[in-house]
Amino acid sequence: MYKKFFITGSNCQIGKELIKILPKGSNIFKPSKKELNLENFKINRKVFETIKTCDVIILLHSIIIPKHHLNKSSNEKIKQIKINLLSTIEIAEIALKYNKKAKIFIMGSESGKKGSYDIVYALTKAALHKYIKERRILFPNQQLLGLAPSTIIDGKITIKRKDKKNVKKSIRSNPKKRGIYSYEISKFIYSLIFFNTDYISNTVIDIDGGKFSRM
Repeated sequence: MYKKFFITGSNCQIGKELIKILPKGSNIFKPSKKELNLENFKINRKVFETIKTCDVIILLHSIIIPKHHLNKSSNEKIKQIKINLLSTIEIAEIALKYNKKAKIFIMGSESGKKGSYDIVYALTKAALHKYIKERRILFPNQQLLGLAPSTIIDGKITIKRKDKKNVKKSIRSNPKKRGIYSYEISKFIYSLIFFNTDYISNTVIDIDGGKFSRM
């Protein structure tokens, strides 16, 4: 039974829903911004040791800046690259090197497949997907998986988007005629953790309702 969890971005709706359904008595470590400075890769000793000893590492943190690429400052672009891509890889690398039993789940996005109005966000997610697929696990009991959901109806990123017409258009184009809810993603993560999926590794699972089917 997995009892020790490390979760970044735990304040997002997926994180909140997942924490609700984790087994009672689970030891859930939710690093604060001070403990885990994603922009500068300052991982303190407590966080480092926790990554080394956790059963499950779930990386949900991400940042989107819904501006046209040319209207973003260099600092904003660099911030996105650091948080969305490099900080995630930093944590995953610690886990892969020092935690022989680590199950690592990383939140990607359909934007990594189809692109986005936020070009930097899409490119960081695409790079993250590539990392997940190509970064070989170092020990047999490790697992490295990515999840790439389509429009998350109750996600902060969706709710805060100003281009509501594009959101509605994306939902209408989905064969399911709806987006996905955070609780659905959290339940899927739960099943991946607890229903013996260890042999599935180094892949990004699309959770998109068949949106990109072509036949």
